[in-house]
Amino acid sequence: MWMRFRPSLLVGALALVVTLSLVLAAGWPGRDAYRYLNVFQEVWNLTRENYVEPVSEDDLLEGAYRGMVASLDAASAFLAPGEEVGVLEPAGPGRAGFELLPSGNVAVIVRVDPGSPAAEAGLHRGDQVWRIGGEPTRLKSWPQLRRAVTGPVGARLDLVVLDGRRYRLRELSLELAAPADGGFLIDRPREGLIRLRITEPDRVEGASLADALRAEMARAPATSVLVDLRGAVGLDVERAGAIAAALGSAGPGFRLVPRSGPERRIDVPDLPSIQLPDARFVLVDGTTAGSAEALAALLRERDAARLCGRDTFGLGALPELIPLSRGGFLLLTTRQVVTAQGTSWADDGLAVDRRLETRVARGDDDGDPLLDAALDWIAAGAPEQPATGRTASGTGEPAGVESRS
Repeated sequence: MWMRFRPSLLVGALALVVTLSLVLAAGWPGRDAYRYLNVFQEVWNLTRENYVEPVSEDDLLEGAYRGMVASLDAASAFLAPGEEVGVLEPAGPGRAGFELLPSGNVAVIVRVDPGSPAAEAGLHRGDQVWRIGGEPTRLKSWPQLRRAVTGPVGARLDLVVLDGRRYRLRELSLELAAPADGGFLIDRPREGLIRLRITEPDRVEGASLADALRAEMARAPATSVLVDLRGAVGLDVERAGAIAAALGSAGPGFRLVPRSGPERRIDVPDLPSIQLPDARFVLVDGTTAGSAEALAALLRERDAARLCGRDTFGLGALPELIPLSRGGFLLLTTRQVVTAQGTSWADDGLAVDRRLETRVARGDDDGDPLLDAALDWIAAGAPEQPATGRTASGTGEPAGVESRS
């Protein structure tokens, strides 16, 4: 009997010790901590005693750790021993051709690259990836998801996907391929306008981007530039600075601000100048996250670029691995990214200067209504936002929604 109930007694004793410590440290307000720990113990006991199947107490505790840290932001996670290996880097050069973001603890596809294995398999923005290689994606951070969907060229990627249009589960297998671009694409969707689409900001080489833009400007003149950052997610702020440099910026870039201790400064490198049009616009939505948000904020401050579309995701801090004394790691965001002028976007995201409305029915996958709205707005002279429709800061929308509204 003792052996059977010992884990629960230990949990109760731990809760009592923690509670007394909090009460002694915080005084009378410590009653709140006592109340929360009482709720935890009640949920724990009710789950153990009433769940339809026997519950492993180790699994319950690990779930509590994972849920607690995952509730902070999209880049933080509790990692069991072994899960920390290479978590902050892709597993290899192979790509499936789609991007994921956690949304409500669900991994949602926020970008599918044309001609990629993902596109050929019929994946779309808004589809939910439930399992990768047999592992559930619930409570996974973005760094974990990125590593799970990258690997050696030719490797197989097994997925269980909920089709966001038909609400049916699919099991499929993709073969990872070398990406056909350098993390960016350049096209001309309208006469006189250059669109720079950033697909994977953490792969972009500033010098290569500058050469490509210079060649495009030499091919034909342009009156405006649209930087499309939808579905662009990354954590490499220095790469964001290199992209800004390729667009003609130079000088102070970002500050990495910890909760305590010294800051780190990241400057935008100085690249050979490019004669780009002065009319600059940045298209963003709730799938623009991390270093892509840093780039958008910098272009608005340094180049007077106007942000249009929908408010961004709100991934504005960088994670680091912190070892735990009894094994495992915390992947925890510890440094907030702030522009030289003090702009931050953690949690709330960046509010756009012009919220674009679309008239295409939800679920239409034949076109790109938000891009069309941006092109029409620019062609009309980019008029100011009507006073009644301006987006307030902190009203970002869930990932994967904007493209269908």
